[in-house]
Amino acid sequence: MSMAGVGQAVEELRRSAADAFLFTTGVVSIRRADRLVIKPSGVSVEGLSTDSVVLTDLSGEVLEGVLAPSDAGDAHACVYREMPGVGSVVNTRSTLSLAWAARGEQIPHVPTIADGFDGPIPVGPYVSDRGRGIVDTLAATSSPAVLMPGQGLFTTGPNPAETFRAAVVLEQLIRFVHIGRHLGTAEPVDPHELDRLLRST
Repeated sequence: MSMAGVGQAVEELRRSAADAFLFTTGVVSIRRADRLVIKPSGVSVEGLSTDSVVLTDLSGEVLEGVLAPSDAGDAHACVYREMPGVGSVVNTRSTLSLAWAARGEQIPHVPTIADGFDGPIPVGPYVSDRGRGIVDTLAATSSPAVLMPGQGLFTTGPNPAETFRAAVVLEQLIRFVHIGRHLGTAEPVDPHELDRLLRST
């Protein structure tokens, strides 16, 4: 990938991230063929530039960049290796997403909020190989997102705009469900009714 290609990837990440990290910290990456552009640790999305991002191969080996890649870099690289259709990965680390992941409870589906999702958001295992945990959990479900203990919410998508949108929607869903739990017992949506609702949209 040329430096011009890196610059284009950085601009795409910055444009797409306008809303996603207003309420959380996190890590973002974008795939370009067999290369990965990832935000390094300690750099805000607004501060991304061709000089500050890290370029790696799909094994996580650093090819260019003077800063250290995020500690989630290996997990992002594993997702790209194992899931060729994924073009971007976003990891948000809000207090509530970390708390729900630590509890080990999936986020139930709420059709009026989580449009574009056809089921609950699963929780992955607490493992040292986070990338494998993400990939295996997503492969076992139809979800494009997973809560990982100690890491928060990971969303995947074909491009940064869609991946960031999913992250924003799901972070709001987590807050919605959390508040609902404190108000009382949430009533789950009947799977047959859910299928009917999804077919009608």
